[in-house]
This record gives sequence, C-alpha cells and structure tokens, in this order.
Amino acid sequence: MILYTPMQLELVVEGLEEMKEPAARLVEIGGVPLIIEDTGPGEGRVVRLLSTDPQDYLRPDLYPGAVIKFQQYVK
Repeated sequence: MILYTPMQLELVVEGLEEMKEPAARLVEIGGVPLIIEDTGPGEGRVVRLLSTDPQDYLRPDLYPGAVIKFQQYVK
C-alpha cells in the first residue's frame, strides 16, 4: 500500500504501537463455527462466520455484527 501525504512520516505512524486488535475467539453456536469478539459478560459480537453451509449465512441471529448473548445458546 502506498500512502501519499504531505504530513511527516512520524505524524502518520504516531500511536501505531499502542493500537491493539480486539480479542476474538473461535466458538461454535448451534453447530456453526464463529469468531466472536467479547463485548461484555455473557455476550459477544459476531466477527465472522466460518461455516461451509450456505444456509448458516441466512440465519437472522448469526450475521456479522450481531450481538449474541451466550445464555440463549447454552443448554
């Protein structure tokens, strides 16, 4: 990637070392493998579906960005 800017390089990359990626983990909910980012106790946000079944992508509760409460899936 090439970045064209009139700013000094030090100003462009300032604070880059402190940036962290959110902690994500692999979980399986209802037989569907997902990558979940924890947002609070007992809930998480869907980052990515890892299923090979096209029907899993049509589920209204497992779209990327959906907030999932783990209690509703734990039996």
